[in-house]
Amino acid sequence: MDKLSNENESKLSIAIPLIDKVVNVGMDALEKFPTAEYKIEVFVFINYLERFVYNLDSINILLKNYQKKFYVETSIGIILRANLLDFMAITYLSSYQADIKSENDKENEEKYNQQFNSLTADHILNTFKYLKLAKDNNLIKSAEYRKAIENIFYTYQFLFKENVIDYESPHKKLISTEFKSPKDYFTRINNHPLTRKFAKVYDLYTYYSKYEHFGIMTHFLQRQGFDHAFETMIASIKYVIIGIGATFVYLSHPIDKLQNERDKMIKLQDEFDKL
Repeated sequence: MDKLSNENESKLSIAIPLIDKVVNVGMDALEKFPTAEYKIEVFVFINYLERFVYNLDSINILLKNYQKKFYVETSIGIILRANLLDFMAITYLSSYQADIKSENDKENEEKYNQQFNSLTADHILNTFKYLKLAKDNNLIKSAEYRKAIENIFYTYQFLFKENVIDYESPHKKLISTEFKSPKDYFTRINNHPLTRKFAKVYDLYTYYSKYEHFGIMTHFLQRQGFDHAFETMIASIKYVIIGIGATFVYLSHPIDKLQNERDKMIKLQDEFDKL
């Protein structure tokens, strides 16, 4: 088909203003967390909320042009891939948080902290790998390498176990060198009773990964018609909206600033789930 079915055209007309409302609620929530000093967990989830909301706003700009310009679906898919991975990351974390039975459950609290540390240290670990590769291939000089290591160390000192720089193996001083792949996220999500209902997100993530990384399937996937593309986008956006609600929960402790936003988001999620 070269256009949306009447049913999906009607759903699109409902989805666009609903997404606008979701974005507005998300923006209201973000305004309650102005630039300031925050604990690392709060800081991380403010950033997840920001990514969900800003990306969803961008998606809706493109979605408003979808019927006239089918090809905007490619850009929507690439944005959705990033947010679906974000959703998997916070859902993965939530499964470990749910295992903490009480304030005295130090064993499971430590497991959660280990997973959180892995998430926050991941960029630094990969940057160290890049810097070593760049130095070994003469892209940068030893002095530049050392300066880059120092810059990372002093900027993100809270991610290091010690205050002394190890120039040869800087990654060894990180609070975590554990890498978690999307496959790891999926396996945990699918096997945990609390999060199993969200496991299909991995299917959508792998689908849109073929948009970001060109391969032989990309051409075919992007030409399955208006209806299929629209339905896949809507299924994915539902996870983004759930993700916004999840960040509200994380950011509501210990002080609940978001009761009003949480109530509004629950209603909007219910409406969007009907599409």
